[in-house]
Amino acid sequence: MRLKVDGLNSIAHLLPKAPGRCGVYELTFADGQRYVGQAVDVVTRFCTHRRNWSDIVEIAFERVGRGQLDEVERGRIRQREAAGVPLRNVVHTTGRLGASELDVLLPPAAQRRWLADHQPRNVRRSERPSDSVVHHRSRHLFNRLQADPRFTDELARLVGTYLRVAMPVTELTELSYWSLSALPATNAATYPRLLTVSVHALETLYVCHDRHAPQDLQICLNIDRATAKSQIRTRLGLAFMRTVDARYRIRPGVLGLQFTSPRSAQDALTRPGIVRAARKLNLDLMRKGPALNWKSHCPDLVERVLSS
Repeated sequence: MRLKVDGLNSIAHLLPKAPGRCGVYELTFADGQRYVGQAVDVVTRFCTHRRNWSDIVEIAFERVGRGQLDEVERGRIRQREAAGVPLRNVVHTTGRLGASELDVLLPPAAQRRWLADHQPRNVRRSERPSDSVVHHRSRHLFNRLQADPRFTDELARLVGTYLRVAMPVTELTELSYWSLSALPATNAATYPRLLTVSVHALETLYVCHDRHAPQDLQICLNIDRATAKSQIRTRLGLAFMRTVDARYRIRPGVLGLQFTSPRSAQDALTRPGIVRAARKLNLDLMRKGPALNWKSHCPDLVERVLSS
């Protein structure tokens, strides 16, 4: 059913409890954007959305059993994305298609040009952000990483290359849209990280090891699966790499590449198809929202890898 809700603070009178209020809904906004969601009680959920968004003009609602909510919601999001409908969703979408805060920093036309290219760019290090609190908080972890013999010049160069080729206007998006952490606490009990590059809420490049084999480093690079497999040369190249279909709730369609040496990972970043796939994933994540791990960002480590 589809209901006009412009000006309404609640839809309790439109959806009586008796038939059920559990299901999947789609909000339509005044600017044409939409939002797909699920709720055990859509009336309660609508009130929450109304407090955050005053421009909801319509809601479409389909009753769905609790056990099918995730499946139906994901299917509806895929349908809308395939049709080119601009969504305000963050979770389950490959990328926010509507307006993004990133557009203020980097106009959409510039984003599209960068996405179509694969060449590394020079980083204007003098224009990097400066946050004294973040800098002070991460200094001791950087010093520990610097003293770790596993953190080699070759590994530093790899991370620097990744930042140059895979981040749009690296110096402007640093901290707000991507972060680089030294010795983060992620998976410390199983696969501790030596360092991690995160965009929005996802690790896009990280170096880790089995807790019981600290010398056997693994370099993991996440890229957009569809972009990587859309070109035959890239598909052929992937056949000789160790890949895994990564499953992340925040961003479906991720392909993980795993390397055992910086050299092999560096070689992968010379392949145009892989670079474009890395860019596609990172730009989608940035359009979803800002970096969530910015508090663990390590400016000293960024300077170290960019100067390698």
